[in-house]
Amino acid sequence: MKLTMLLPPLRCNVLRKVKNTFITAVCLLSATLFSAPHSWGMTLIDAISRAQQQDPWLSGSQQKQRALQARGVAGDTLDNPELSFGLLNLPSDGFALDQEPMTQFKVGIKQTFTRGDSRSITRQRFNQLAAAQPLMRDDRRKQITQTITLLWLDLYYAKQSIALATQQSDVLQQLIDIAQRNYASVYANGSGQITQNDVLNAQLDKATLGDRIAELNVSKRTIEAKLCQWLVNESSTDEYAQIDASHTFSNTRSQGYTTNNNYELGFDDCELGSDAAGSLPEIPSLPDFITLDTRNMTARSNTRDKQRPLGRSNAMLALLVEHPRVQALKQNITASDSDVKLAKTQYDPKWAVNASYAHRQDDALNSSRADFWSLGVSVDLPLFSDQKQDSLLSAAHHQKEALRTAYRLLIRQMMAQLDVLSAQYVEYSKRIRHYERVILPNIVEQKEVSTANLSHDYGSLNAAIEVSITELDAKLALLKLRNEQRKIQAKILYFLPHQDMRLLTANGPSPAMQQAHERSISLKSSLSEIASPVIASGARP
Repeated sequence: MKLTMLLPPLRCNVLRKVKNTFITAVCLLSATLFSAPHSWGMTLIDAISRAQQQDPWLSGSQQKQRALQARGVAGDTLDNPELSFGLLNLPSDGFALDQEPMTQFKVGIKQTFTRGDSRSITRQRFNQLAAAQPLMRDDRRKQITQTITLLWLDLYYAKQSIALATQQSDVLQQLIDIAQRNYASVYANGSGQITQNDVLNAQLDKATLGDRIAELNVSKRTIEAKLCQWLVNESSTDEYAQIDASHTFSNTRSQGYTTNNNYELGFDDCELGSDAAGSLPEIPSLPDFITLDTRNMTARSNTRDKQRPLGRSNAMLALLVEHPRVQALKQNITASDSDVKLAKTQYDPKWAVNASYAHRQDDALNSSRADFWSLGVSVDLPLFSDQKQDSLLSAAHHQKEALRTAYRLLIRQMMAQLDVLSAQYVEYSKRIRHYERVILPNIVEQKEVSTANLSHDYGSLNAAIEVSITELDAKLALLKLRNEQRKIQAKILYFLPHQDMRLLTANGPSPAMQQAHERSISLKSSLSEIASPVIASGARP
């Protein structure tokens, strides 16, 4: 009976303890998750997204675009009318207003009109200049993507180099331990080839490797500082930065807003985390005509019932003309056309109309005098300004041709850079295969032989350490080759019209980039046709 009475309380106590333990575990897990979100680590995509969101150049470009649009609105506005007041024909012998019939008080207004269509052309010009800013922002995002990717790969290389050097230091320590045991056997058995000098040289090599690891740590800290330059959070007390396009000057003036030139900047601490760049980042793949040696291939495309070769240079040209940097320069060339049109309007006359009302006092006999109304039209005569107008038009034409020359020069420079990077990518692929198939296997075989000889006390400690250091140098060289090839891959991606959307921006591409991507869809099919003969023939770089 007593046992039956004790069972329910015992079961309740057990359930209560289990419940309390479960609640405690959930609370601790929640605190760990929400109090330390940085423990998940930062990826390359996160770093690029943060760098693009916090780049002050992008916000400055938006302000420039709004400023150009505002100047276009201001340029498409007539000048303010001129209001004039005057007292005419006042007699000097008495200064009486009713003495002379020609004495009058005059009120006039005058309105001046611009030359030709200069107002609409001015607005069009500023809108065209403003349209180049989104393209420049796309180019800036591509530059940020490239810069952060290169720094991230450098950080990955530094961390992997430190890991390899540390691992090799442990191998040297194992060789030193084997040598010390063999050296101790000299006194026990009276036989052995290891001397005290060999052990001391091995310890010196290990100490030198430790200094090498310290140098790699300095390089790692330097790269982390360069990354923090792009990833640091900035806080500003400048209230003017909060004004957006919806605010107008009239609204800010009516609210009594005044700019504050004394503002302060603040920066938060940058924490990359120990696991940043710990693994190899994913980089979008390159087109086949970039990674393959296609200098000797030709493809044919029909153009007006005529076949012409479409080689690798034309393929690169078709990609580069869609680049945001090139498109922005083309937009500036379009704006230069408006400059030429604006210079031509200087030949048009400049008109003005005026109207005035003149009031006269009654005479001394109180006889009424009629008031005067006046209307007039004025126009300037271009008698002495032909040379000025011709010079302005010539300057506009020369400026346009200079921009067109800059466009051709930019295309040539980008094609040369892309060609060099493509050749470097192919050569790095050859060197990487040579290291993987020839150099490293030979070094590993030598290391196994020298270590086995040293373990049986008929090998040389210096030879074993030399092979170990050679293996470290070869692994570091292979790691550097792979890292440099990925850096070249990131540089090539800058020139392509459409990068991986994950590496552009967290908010997606801009409308200008989306249009460039749509234009490049049809281009990719033709590029695949260019590379297909090389792939089908089994050609290799």
